[in-house]
Amino acid sequence: MIFFLAGPDTFRSRRKLAEIRQKFITEIDQSAINIEALNGELLEVNTFSNAVFTPPFLAKKRLIIVENLLGKNKTAKTETEIFEIINGHKLDDVIIVFWEGELAGKKITKKKSTRKHSGQLLARLKQEKYAIDFPLLNSAAVVKFASAEFARKKVAIEAAAIKLLTDLTGNDLWQLNSEIEKLTAFAQGKSITAAMVSELVLTKLDDDIFKLTDAIAQQQKPLAIKLISDQLQAGTMPTELLAKITWQFRNLLLVRGFIEANGGGYPASRVAYQLGLHPFVLSKTSQQVKNFSLADLKNKYQNLLAIDHKIKTSQADPEVLLDLLVIKN
Repeated sequence: MIFFLAGPDTFRSRRKLAEIRQKFITEIDQSAINIEALNGELLEVNTFSNAVFTPPFLAKKRLIIVENLLGKNKTAKTETEIFEIINGHKLDDVIIVFWEGELAGKKITKKKSTRKHSGQLLARLKQEKYAIDFPLLNSAAVVKFASAEFARKKVAIEAAAIKLLTDLTGNDLWQLNSEIEKLTAFAQGKSITAAMVSELVLTKLDDDIFKLTDAIAQQQKPLAIKLISDQLQAGTMPTELLAKITWQFRNLLLVRGFIEANGGGYPASRVAYQLGLHPFVLSKTSQQVKNFSLADLKNKYQNLLAIDHKIKTSQADPEVLLDLLVIKN
């Protein structure tokens, strides 16, 4: 049996990996002596072969976990020979999990791979029955995920609070999970309010994202490219950065559209209610919206959607596309 867990949402893929490991311990080997983890970045074929063909000890199967082989191992020969091993043997007494955290934007489909360095192995893994894609969640799915987490913990949370929480964390489930743990401990059995979220949660809408939006608006292209580079070097994945930029431009488009249709004299509380934005988000967005026309925002938002499509269909390098977003605007 082979599992292939891949995609930019590493929180959910890590959770799935932990579930597989725990199920193996519970149902097959309580001692966990038959579990072996391999670093795919440095993996050599003989190490993989030894792990796969070593007979299980006092258990029916062994569990082999291989991390970041396709994303980080630079030796095409290694991938080819590992493909030959899993393709040429039944592997009845082993469960192999290939976990990938560096294939952001490369959706798991049944099509042949376009990644030159992966070749046959990636194409084979995509065909597996237990190949699971973990894309970044959209805003509605993040709210649903957060609601399920609070329900699992049997913690009550107000609708306004969960909306603010997910606005602040975006689709970074690692951050969201950390904030859920913090809020749960702070609430001590009480219902979580928006005030609690405002007090405790460190926003993911940091100054760099607003600086980047401003730089794009003011045609400061070198600065915008530098800010993108800084985010990527800090560990933000291209798909996550694109999601944050797109989310902010969507907010700008909503606010500008409201102003165009209704004028600018409405109280912030009414605008926030009408648009479904938290006052914190509206305040930040209102400071920027004067720098954009409605037509300009529509154009930029369409460009962002086009870039998102190209990344998800592997048409170009995500970092290059982000730079082109700045250069073409």
